[in-house]
Amino acid sequence: MELIPAAAELTYRLLYQGLLERLPESRAVRIGQALLKLLPVGPLSGFRLTDQRLKTVLGGVALPNPVILSSMYYDPAILRVAMALGFGAVTTKSITVKPRPGHPEPNLVRIRTPEGRGFVNCNGFKNPGLEAYRRALRDLAHDVPLIVAVAGESVDEYAALVEGLSPFGDLVEVNISSPNTRLVYELSSKPDEVRRLFKAVRAATAKPLIVKLSPDFESNNYAALIPAALEAGITIVNYGNTRRVEEARLSQGAGGLSGPALFANTLANVRRLRKEFGETIEIIATGGIDSAEKALHLLESGATAVSYFTAFITEGPTLPRRICEAIVKRLAATGGQRMHDMKGPHTN
Repeated sequence: MELIPAAAELTYRLLYQGLLERLPESRAVRIGQALLKLLPVGPLSGFRLTDQRLKTVLGGVALPNPVILSSMYYDPAILRVAMALGFGAVTTKSITVKPRPGHPEPNLVRIRTPEGRGFVNCNGFKNPGLEAYRRALRDLAHDVPLIVAVAGESVDEYAALVEGLSPFGDLVEVNISSPNTRLVYELSSKPDEVRRLFKAVRAATAKPLIVKLSPDFESNNYAALIPAALEAGITIVNYGNTRRVEEARLSQGAGGLSGPALFANTLANVRRLRKEFGETIEIIATGGIDSAEKALHLLESGATAVSYFTAFITEGPTLPRRICEAIVKRLAATGGQRMHDMKGPHTN
């Protein structure tokens, strides 16, 4: 690893483990986001690994590498920094039609599982709303592709959000899986409504669409929701979102579990998706990635790209580069010349 990323990794570990992890969660979030916005974008270019073999195509959109920052931030200043840190694409927080304050604090707690450090959150889609966010995105330069994420409370709202935000993004992610908002979460149990929703959002934009699925509804995902997406012409599946768990420390008494505890399920579903749907879908594997080795497992099992957020906090800003370095090393060892060569024989 080059000098700048190596020094940054050490600095971040000292900051996170020595300070942020010791603070109450809400205070740590505020300090962390404030520090992110202060980072100068120019010097961060050393975090990006440029190699032709890393290039990935998602929905016809070219990504410099297959590592995506998952949905959590909406502030353009933070998104701009994230783009400079070596991700192949960056996803906005899910935006709603009207502004939302989110659920009251405490809405985030740390957890430790046998697999490692994670979080449970009940953020509740805190965001400025469609019209304000359209204005905020107008001046956001895209150093890498931007995925705009949306979440509505009706088919009409989803269609309006997709139509309103798609001009500002390269791809649009349709979130039907947040465990923190009842109307969104329950969509996964209503395949007929989801079928209408998919047709409406497909008609609302020509941009590539991603459907973000919940790991809590596996039976419906395979039997109804993915077939409905394909029927509507949506071929990118993000599998998936956080898992709903009870958590008494949160203001809502429950929230979405994220972190390494999700990895085994994510890996199993990537393999199953590729086996059942073949090359008819592109897969973004989300859930539990906190190391380069886990990202490799998912890519070799058939994922088109990998996505994470929790490890952006727990592992720091150098993980995208570490993943990319591991991919290049693996391709060099196997004689691969492109990302498709990562896939194992069971994915063909």
